[in-house]
Amino acid sequence: MLFRISGGMYSQPPFYRELRDFNGVVQPNTKAQKSFHLVFSNDYSFKLGKRPFKLLSEVYYKNMTDVNTYTIDNVRIRYKANNEAEAYAYGFDTRLNGEFVPGTESWFSFGFLKTEENQNDRGYISRPTDQRLKFGLLFQDYMPNIPNVKVYLNLVYNTGLPGGSPSYADPYEYQLRLKDYRRADAGFSYVFKDESLTSTKKWLEPFSEFSLGFEIFNLFNNQNAITNTWVRDVYTKSQYGIPNFLTTRVFNLKLIARL
Repeated sequence: MLFRISGGMYSQPPFYRELRDFNGVVQPNTKAQKSFHLVFSNDYSFKLGKRPFKLLSEVYYKNMTDVNTYTIDNVRIRYKANNEAEAYAYGFDTRLNGEFVPGTESWFSFGFLKTEENQNDRGYISRPTDQRLKFGLLFQDYMPNIPNVKVYLNLVYNTGLPGGSPSYADPYEYQLRLKDYRRADAGFSYVFKDESLTSTKKWLEPFSEFSLGFEIFNLFNNQNAITNTWVRDVYTKSQYGIPNFLTTRVFNLKLIARL
């Protein structure tokens, strides 16, 4: 078992893009954002059923001052460039990996994050990166009678991010979130040769590893939103967020050859 503790203080000077306010005017007096963070982590190695496992855990806290707030509209990020906010972030991450199936490594991960900002003492609201919960699972297996054939299943579930706010609107009035992110990937491969599998075929002699695989990304064809595009209603003057979706199902053919 290994314990680690670390901390740091940072002063991040603004880039040019962060110096431009909502109107595109450069504000040369924009201050550097400052932060202090503390991280406590633990690595626990153990055996389960005579197979090696490792549990990684981490708790963190971060305090930020002179925060340069921003909004996200589609792919455009607009900064206020006025250092009017303070913020914090804290969370917990854990990951268990090991040989759930002998000879293959799989893992399960879980994360919790909460990050909020307070603009001009108006109260705390979620920052654009406030995702809260994250789950991940990668499971690998092979056919006992045909060890050359390997399969994997990758599952991801994340709670929705904040949906952002229009560039010139008050973010305190736009606190809705995007829908939860759900994704499943599956892969199948035939290993002709690697460190554990040798081959007597002459054409494989120059290679240390050679495999051919087929993968399906976003297996269930879920529509996952990443940002909103804000559209104004001419009559009511209200603005509505139209989700921008990520790529749906994708098929991939993969060839790995290492000398």
